[in-house]
Amino acid sequence: MNIYKQLNEVIDYLENNLKTKINYNYIARILGTNLYTAEQLFKLLTGITMKEYVRYRRLTLAAKDLRNNMKVIEVANNYGYTNPSSFTRSFISFHNVTPKEVKNGMPSKVYPILHFEFNPTNNDNIKYKIVYDKKFTLYTKKELFPTNNNSSFIESFWKKIKIENVVFTHTKKRYGISELIRNSSKEFYYHIGLEDKWADASKINLSSSLWFVITSKSFKARDINKYINNAEKVYLPSLNYKLKEKNYLEIYYDNYVELWFPLT
Repeated sequence: MNIYKQLNEVIDYLENNLKTKINYNYIARILGTNLYTAEQLFKLLTGITMKEYVRYRRLTLAAKDLRNNMKVIEVANNYGYTNPSSFTRSFISFHNVTPKEVKNGMPSKVYPILHFEFNPTNNDNIKYKIVYDKKFTLYTKKELFPTNNNSSFIESFWKKIKIENVVFTHTKKRYGISELIRNSSKEFYYHIGLEDKWADASKINLSSSLWFVITSKSFKARDINKYINNAEKVYLPSLNYKLKEKNYLEIYYDNYVELWFPLT
């Protein structure tokens, strides 16, 4: 018996039935056991119950639907809530904001799709926002870096730029851009820049796009890379979003970093 394969079949069943009634006895049959044992196994491996997983995933997708201008009552009905009031209470409990606030652009959480190997996917939820039709004109300097194990090189590049250009200590928004090189998987260009012209920086335009935006409290390149990998492999697939291109934008403020991903 391959328990991880069976657990992934359970996740597939749950994901395919988020807008219908879940048959938990059927899940027990997938796992070849009774319902009580199935529930205990799922909670042991994930830290949450199957019903909690279903609720978190429904509320994750509900927020996406609200951003697409669906009515609250329609979204509530789609995910099995009998009335908008119960949906709103559950929504606030999970996202810490109201459905109306999400419709108006406030960040909401993502609970990612689980995948079981020897350990399930990291199931930490994050907050995200969607920004529409945003374009950037920046002035940057760039260097070439290896695709893998580049964290210390990027941090050294930032340190060098800040030492040589005092303007970076007097601005509230600093930018990093990962620019992939066509037909190369081993190297990429990393840009550091500002909105205003500085030194001999070159102008770069990022075309208008739909953006998926998450926030990191850490400024370490290693942690930024982890967020980027999780966004690409976990968060975006969990929301059925697709990247337009694998060029990422980082916006550094005094106390946090925003990571921007262009969507199709």
